[in-house]
Amino acid sequence: MGNGGSNAGGMDGAENSLLLPILSSATASVITGTALATTRYVVSQTDGLSVAMLRYALAAACLLALSLAFYRVHVAKKDFVIIAIFGVLYFCIFPWCISVAMQFVTASSGAIVLTCTPAITLVLATLQGSENWSKRKVLGVLLAIFGAAVAVGHGAADFNGVGWFGYALMIFATLCGAVYAVFSKPYLAKYPPVLVTAIAMVAGATALFASWLVLDFPTGMPHLTPLGWLGILYIGVGGGALSFFLYAWSLGRTAPTATMISLPLNPIAAILAGAVALNEHITPALFIGFCFVVSGMYLVVSRKDGGGMKATEAKERIHEIPLA
Repeated sequence: MGNGGSNAGGMDGAENSLLLPILSSATASVITGTALATTRYVVSQTDGLSVAMLRYALAAACLLALSLAFYRVHVAKKDFVIIAIFGVLYFCIFPWCISVAMQFVTASSGAIVLTCTPAITLVLATLQGSENWSKRKVLGVLLAIFGAAVAVGHGAADFNGVGWFGYALMIFATLCGAVYAVFSKPYLAKYPPVLVTAIAMVAGATALFASWLVLDFPTGMPHLTPLGWLGILYIGVGGGALSFFLYAWSLGRTAPTATMISLPLNPIAAILAGAVALNEHITPALFIGFCFVVSGMYLVVSRKDGGGMKATEAKERIHEIPLA
């Protein structure tokens, strides 16, 4: 009886210890979903490059200040350069594609495409040899891809026939995210994830700023309404820096499965935000596709054994979390 009570108390304690990390990752997913809808609103007032530059300049400044305050880790010069290159890929090309795509596709369908990033990551990781296939994962990948196809199929003829261009950009963005996820893994394991993310984000923001100076600055500063500038503040500080920090904090304290299972909240938040704030039309195809994506993502990230993971190993898996 005494041992049973002790075990029950231990289980309760374990469940309580998981509560805050799960809430953290869930909050991050909701933030990134609503940030995608906010990006669609802001990009209607200016161009995609300006939105991406402003967002990640803010996010990089916040994360850099955070990493300098909490970490005193020396990063080798060679590693620094490689991390910076990955940063240009993930924090310059990736957000640029998304910001431009929001001019042609809805926030909700775009979010569902991004939800397939872990599935594409699995394919690349398998080809690279860092991940093994299983029937469960294969089925999950197929369901996620099929669900995304169903979800975006309803809008292929929208926006005067140019919707396909927006979806092509979103698909390319998911590929960029998957490449970053697979090949940045050694550096995310070697150094604190928040520090690696800060370096990568500063490099990406610098590249975005340089591109903006060449392409957009000659035409003048972005002309946004006060609400538009408030949107930039939200997607930069909230959808950029805060969401990355919350995901990193969660992964440092629980298994990746517990964190990644919250990812479907991203498109749900984008769907609701797009419907409420942007009057985006919600179709049955969107919900059907979303159901397939959720099912596929669960199969990809879940484990039959349900076992936990040490914090150090969890930190190594931060790269598997896709953020808009």
